[in-house]
Amino acid sequence: MGKKKEAPKAEVPEWVVTFGDLMSLLLCFFVLLVSFSEMKKPREYQKVIDSVNEAMGFKGGMGLAHLIESANNSMVSNQEERARRDGDMRSTNDNTDPNIEGRETLVNVVQEGARHAIGGSIMFEVGSFELSKRNQDLLRDSVAPKIRGLNYICPVVGHSWGLEEKRSGLGFDELGYRRAQVVKDFLVRECGVDAAILRVESAGNAEPMSLSASSGGASGSNRRVQVYQTGRTVSQTHPDPNFTGADN
Repeated sequence: MGKKKEAPKAEVPEWVVTFGDLMSLLLCFFVLLVSFSEMKKPREYQKVIDSVNEAMGFKGGMGLAHLIESANNSMVSNQEERARRDGDMRSTNDNTDPNIEGRETLVNVVQEGARHAIGGSIMFEVGSFELSKRNQDLLRDSVAPKIRGLNYICPVVGHSWGLEEKRSGLGFDELGYRRAQVVKDFLVRECGVDAAILRVESAGNAEPMSLSASSGGASGSNRRVQVYQTGRTVSQTHPDPNFTGADN
């Protein structure tokens, strides 16, 4: 009588297939963590979070899930989130702690919060405060769309640098101020930005980006204007910014 043939053994153990699937899912998980760690498009990321909230954040019953993550490294999404959270508050930077009454009762200090740079630096030629075509395009395309329609105060800070500019007849502070004023005028006149939110400032030569000894190259970045956005609102600093006479 012939021997009974043994059943062929599986070439790969069954647990290996399950283990491989788990490793693939784990790899995908870490890929997502890496991709979300540096958000280049915070608005698109916020849409993903909103979709997850809509799918999982139902109310009542078991399994309540609510995601509160936000793109904290984005000025735009951060301000939108704070606006939704604070509702009708005059400012998202309001201090709920009572103030200490001082000697001068009419003094009012409003903290502006963190400053966030808007767009790139607007570079200028030595001793000049005229906007080039490149600067106009930069203001129109990269700066104005991010602050147009906002109620937050945006400082426009001018800078100057170098012996050549010192010999131009204008002081460092005056040249920095004129550069900032030119940028403000262009944003208001050509880009539709509300003049009430813009504040012209001059840092003169006190805040260089580079200490290169050469007149050009890296030190050229010191002859610039930078636009910032703060967390302070216009209504905090002016009771009637549009001069409607409502508070008279």
